[in-house]
Order: sequence, then structure tokens, then C-alpha cells
Amino acid sequence: MPDEVFDAIVIGGGTKALFLSMYLSKYAGMSVGIFERRHEIGGCLATEELSAPGFRGNTHANIILPWYYLPIWRDFPEFWDYGAQWDQHLCSDGFVFRDKENCLAIYSDKHDPTQEKTCGEIARFSKKDADKWRKIWAMENSDEYQRMQVDMLFNPAEFRVSPEILTRQAEVYPKLMEAEIEPDGLILAASAMRVAKEWFESPELQSCLLRFAVSSAVDVTEPGQGGMMIGMGATLPTIGFNRGGTHMVAHAAHQLLTRMGCEFFINKHVDKVLIENGAAAGIRLSDGSEIAANKLVVSAGMSPEQLLFDLIGREHVDDRTARHVELLERNFCCLMWYSFAVHEAPTYKAEAFNPDIHECMWLGMQPDPDPIHIARECQYTKMSQWPPLEDYAPTVGCHSLVDPSFAPPGKHVLQNEQLGPPAPVHTEQEWLEIKKRYADELIRIWEDYAPNMTWDNVIAVDTNSPLDHLRMRNLAPTGSIAGIDRSSFQTFDNRPTPELVNHRTPVKNLYATGGCWHVGSNAGSSEAYNCYKIIATDMGLSKPWEEPGKEEPDSLVAVQREVRKRVRENATDTDKYR
Repeated sequence: MPDEVFDAIVIGGGTKALFLSMYLSKYAGMSVGIFERRHEIGGCLATEELSAPGFRGNTHANIILPWYYLPIWRDFPEFWDYGAQWDQHLCSDGFVFRDKENCLAIYSDKHDPTQEKTCGEIARFSKKDADKWRKIWAMENSDEYQRMQVDMLFNPAEFRVSPEILTRQAEVYPKLMEAEIEPDGLILAASAMRVAKEWFESPELQSCLLRFAVSSAVDVTEPGQGGMMIGMGATLPTIGFNRGGTHMVAHAAHQLLTRMGCEFFINKHVDKVLIENGAAAGIRLSDGSEIAANKLVVSAGMSPEQLLFDLIGREHVDDRTARHVELLERNFCCLMWYSFAVHEAPTYKAEAFNPDIHECMWLGMQPDPDPIHIARECQYTKMSQWPPLEDYAPTVGCHSLVDPSFAPPGKHVLQNEQLGPPAPVHTEQEWLEIKKRYADELIRIWEDYAPNMTWDNVIAVDTNSPLDHLRMRNLAPTGSIAGIDRSSFQTFDNRPTPELVNHRTPVKNLYATGGCWHVGSNAGSSEAYNCYKIIATDMGLSKPWEEPGKEEPDSLVAVQREVRKRVRENATDTDKYR
């Protein structure tokens, strides 16, 4: 006899597990049991008092984009009020350059919905680029582009070849032409570096675009990234964060799931999926307990290797699928992810050029505007080496400037991100020494741009390296925050492999999703929502996207516009914190 019985068993308690469980509970009407190995649910939706008491930092996900939770906000109206609240800084993206002590600020959609202020800043470097930026922003706000975007984000691969979606892709082509970003063969085959240089003449804007690409786990020197870059420029003004920290999103999901009767089991390691007559029948825990599943089991967060070789067993996997999984690459986007408790927010020399750069969500620092620094940083990373100091291209941000919940009154908390080598390159002892060294290097670099950023200004620092990321077992063995690289052969219809892309596994009634699935490398809901679409199709379950008034893509486009409008209308709420 099993120790517990549920209709659906969800393995993992992270981002994708929570969102998928919400749909299985409400729309499939299933009893759901979530089994999480760690002591806490939420996965990459994690916020802790890291550097010092009262100073809150995000240990994994930091950037939140307005499309992340579109179906959740639509289908679970309480989600926003429970804590999933997207917000923005005055400047969403930017760069400070040491050589001329100047900067480029990309103003947020919240504070510059027409992007005219941003165009004014870009025009200080290139009037031609400013004109093109207006065209890109007009494209981003068009119905055609918005529909195409949500089609690509919120449909599994087999849905994306439907005639309706292909027609909407064709309808966006004139908008791309108007924005002067024709997706020809050269663009689609090119590296991000090549694309940025073709679209924009100012290295300042090129660097802004490319540094965000790196934060999206894209190696800017690798060919075949042109299609992905089409959306990068339009994304910069929408970069934001979650008020109160990203863990608030996990709290919101937890509240909804608790109300719906979902049961949570933490500190529970799932050893195997129980297979009977070729179908998933439940799970066995490491303590020997067995949990039965009446209808399905979902691996929601485990890596493809964990799924096939640990949960299922190699004997149930064909050679081609196994080989594809064994060859997955995962050495890029291994990050040094630091959180600083400080007395004062950084005051940059470049504020004399534009005072608004003081409040920038995702601020890059570079010796000069040439994006070769970003390219070389990527190349050194792919060689599992540290770049020379002159090629460090760190990003920093200060959420407490706009959200006082992040730090005690009068103090601030700073986040930092920088590429590092994979975890196995160094021993644990070496990483401990590297983490101290990097903190010193970062402060020495930071002080060149913001003279008050000395150790005297620092109260404490939390050092988070690729080795530390291994506390999340699905990021092993390298500690890459993307799970697997976002190479052209590991994205879209190939993520993680062609055999697994539609969330089905070699075992009947066993499904899989997580950050290694499309879209990947984010704290959003697309991976979970797309998995539910497959499950609902296979099992004849309720499909909220077919309900009157929820037809897609229009309903999701409407939600995104409403969320962005809501944040813009509340802009004065953050003004008082400055």
C-alpha cells in the first residue's frame, strides 16, 4: 500500500513546479502533492537577508520582465495582490563609461512610455540610432508584435506550427521592416555582436544591448543568435523587478495553492519514478516511502540528466535521446552574484553627464564604450578562464532606491552580476579565496566609477559563486544559472532536445518542465504553462485559454498592457522614495 496518494505528483518545489501545480489544481481539478528536496519552496524565486540583518537580496532571479506571469495574472486574479508585483526603476538599463565619465541611460517604460527621453540620450551619441530606437519601440508596442511575442513565449513547440500562429508571424514582418531590422539570412545566422553592430552605430548602445544579452545567458560571440536579438532591444525599457524581492512571487503561488488544497512536502528527496506497464504510477522517496499517482507525475525543475538517468533509469531511454542529453552544453552564464549592504548608494561620476543614471536597475560598467570587452568576457568564460580586469563588464543595481523594503532606513542594498568560470574549474578552497579576491577587485573597479564605493561604505557582503549555485542540484555540475546554455542548438524547438521539447518523456503519464525547457533562463511561467497545455491536450483537461474572453494571444496581450499601464499610473509611489 502506498504511503500517500494524489492525482498528480509534482517533483520539485521551484518556480515551474508552483505555477504548473496551480493549473493542475484549479483547471484540472486534481489533488496535487509537491515534493521538494530543499528546506524551502520557490527555487530561483529566492530573497534572503544575505549580507547583513535587514538587508534583503535576491539569491537567484533578479530581473523580472512584464511578460513573465501573463497567464497567471489572467487566470489567478489574486496573484498580484498576494505579492507578484512587477515594478521598475527610473532607468531600466544603462552603462557608465570610465574614459569620458559619461553614460547612456535607457529609461523605463514606467517613466518614459514614449521613449522620447531615451531617444534624447541616445541622440547624444547618434541621432541615427535615436531615430531607429523610436521605430523599434513603435514595433514593440504594435498589436502584431505583441501577438507574435506571446505566441512564441506561451505555446509549446508543436503548437507553434499551427497555421494561425504562422500567419501572425507573417503579419509582424512589415513591422520589422519599418523598424529596419529585416530578419534576413545574414541576421538570423549572425552572432549577437554582429547584429548589434549592424543595427546601431554607437558603441554605447551596442554595449547596452549586448550586456543584457549576456544576462539572458547568451554568448554574444556565438553564431545563430540573430533571431533572439530581435526582441532584445525592445526588451531593455521593460526590465524590472518584483517589489519586496522575487520570493514574494513564490509566496503568492504558495497562498493560492494552499487555498486550493495542494499539499507540500519539503526535505523530501525523490529517488525514482515508479513505472508500471510503461506508465508512471508514482514516486519512491529516498527514505523508502512510496507515493502513488492516480493520473500523472511531473518532473518540474530537474535537469534532463536527472530526469532520464536518475528518475527514470537509462534502461527506459532510447540511445538517441540519451546521447542528445549527454551532449547538452552548460558552461556559460556561471555567475558571481554578490549582494552588498552599504551606507550610501553609489554616486557615479557620470551623474554629471546625466543625473538619472543614479537610479538604474541594470547598470553596466566598462572602461570605454567598445563592446569588445563584453565579447572578450564571453570568450574567456567559454575557455573556463577569468578575463583580465580591463575586460570585466559587471552589472550593478540598487533596488532599495525605489523599494525601501530591501534595506533599513537610510541604508541601501546593492546587487552585482558578473560572468565567472564553471564551478568544477576550481576546488572549494580555491573558490573561497576567489570570492574574497573578486570582492576586492569589484570594489576597486566600482570606485573608479563611483568614488564613494569604497570598503568604508560597505557594511557587509554576501558572496555567491558558481560553486554556491550547486545548492540547486538542477544547476549541477557547472553552476550555470541557465541550467543549459542558450546556444542556437539548445533554444526554441531544440530546448532541451527535440525529443523532450514538448514536455513528454519516454514514460507515459510522466511529463517534464523546468528552466532547461523553452523559454528557459528566467523566473517566469512560460515553461510551466506550456507544459500544462500539453498535459491538458493529452488528457482532455480544462483549457483556460479557450474560455470566452481568454482567447489567445489577444487576452495575454491585453494583460501585459494592463500591467504596464498599472505600473505607469503608480509612478508617483516610487518618486517619494528618491
